[in-house]
Amino acid sequence: MFGVKGAGNKENGSPDKFPHLPASSKWKLPRFRWPLIAVLALVFLVAGFWLGQAAGANPGSAPGSEGDPLVTVSWVEDRLERLSRALREEQAEFLNEVRRQLEEGDWEPPAEPPPEEREPEAVPDLAYRIVEVPRGRKLYTGAGTEFILRNGRASSMEGPGGGIADVTAGRDLTEGVSISRNHLLLSAREDGRGAVTETDTIFLVRGDYQVE
Repeated sequence: MFGVKGAGNKENGSPDKFPHLPASSKWKLPRFRWPLIAVLALVFLVAGFWLGQAAGANPGSAPGSEGDPLVTVSWVEDRLERLSRALREEQAEFLNEVRRQLEEGDWEPPAEPPPEEREPEAVPDLAYRIVEVPRGRKLYTGAGTEFILRNGRASSMEGPGGGIADVTAGRDLTEGVSISRNHLLLSAREDGRGAVTETDTIFLVRGDYQVE
């Protein structure tokens, strides 16, 4: 009733495109060829799989070797046991050697490095000292010295770099200026600055000074 598309039919007068093949075998493969095709496809798949494995694997590394990071739990435990055993043997050998030297009297503990020798730092004198200066004598002050006239009369001495700073009055005392009592005086440099007394005087001094 239904003819195969493209096949000729002599009864209805249509042309036959495959005159050399029988009508029953057109568009059909022989049955014995299907198993052969399946076997060839399987062979190609297996060959491709093994070729891919060979291309990605390292032919020089065996599983579990140093070149292959994949190891078993037993291999790791064995390595740890060897390392622990080696450490125990070294510790026992060291203790035996120390014990032997102690028994023979040859043991010398490691010498400790000597402490660093440091010069004691100069501690500034924070307390005021009472200094009595007779009449006509001079009180030479050092750099940063503070002094206060408590009793008597005195005048300032100027150095090459300037005079005495009267901190209380907020002014500089040049050569020969009378010093007020109970004023805080400051000597900035050690260049001959200070005070010369007109009577017996008493100073409170903090810092370096010299009486001449």
